[in-house]
Amino acid sequence: MELGLITGLSFFLAVMSFAVIEIRNLGRATHLYTLQTLTLVVIFLAIGWEHSIGTLYIWAGTAFLTKVLLVPFLILMIIRKTGIKHEEAPFGGLFHPFISLGVSIAVAIMLEPIFIRFSLLKLQIPIIVSIFVFMMGILGLVFRKSAVKQILAYCLFENGAHLTLALTAYNAPETVEMGILTDAIFSVIIMGALAMRFFHHFGSLDTSQANELKG
Repeated sequence: MELGLITGLSFFLAVMSFAVIEIRNLGRATHLYTLQTLTLVVIFLAIGWEHSIGTLYIWAGTAFLTKVLLVPFLILMIIRKTGIKHEEAPFGGLFHPFISLGVSIAVAIMLEPIFIRFSLLKLQIPIIVSIFVFMMGILGLVFRKSAVKQILAYCLFENGAHLTLALTAYNAPETVEMGILTDAIFSVIIMGALAMRFFHHFGSLDTSQANELKG
């Protein structure tokens, strides 16, 4: 039953990840990220319950406190302070959703046999989704121009990496410790501070306007 729940939640996680990247309203994208991360927390709890892994409960609790509560709060604070509620058109324009979706699915399907071979949990769909979420974050960092959306993309990248760790090495204490120590909150604080400095200097969150940084 729990494994079916994990698979179903994984599908929902993938849909939310795509929505976070593609929705141009920054506030809505942040709220969807909150829902996406809450889903990740439930997946951690389901894995912990299925395999009696107490350390995953700790990981889930830490993720809830930082990813579900603190990270969205910091991102929404940046949106309020800058007054910028919509992101700029991404590189690739109208083709961007098809590019990010196609590349992420292709990479996930290609790498899944490798990951599942060395995974302790032989869950094909969740592993594919974990790689998909990871790739959505990577491509979001590359193609999105908004500093806020790049922060959200980084958070997706991290969520995908953490889900992969939980699925492939859930019983290793080092895995949980790594997940807790590499939590997004510290990176978001730094990236948020840089985004605010960028806004004060350029009057925009569009990182493509930083022509002064180009060689």
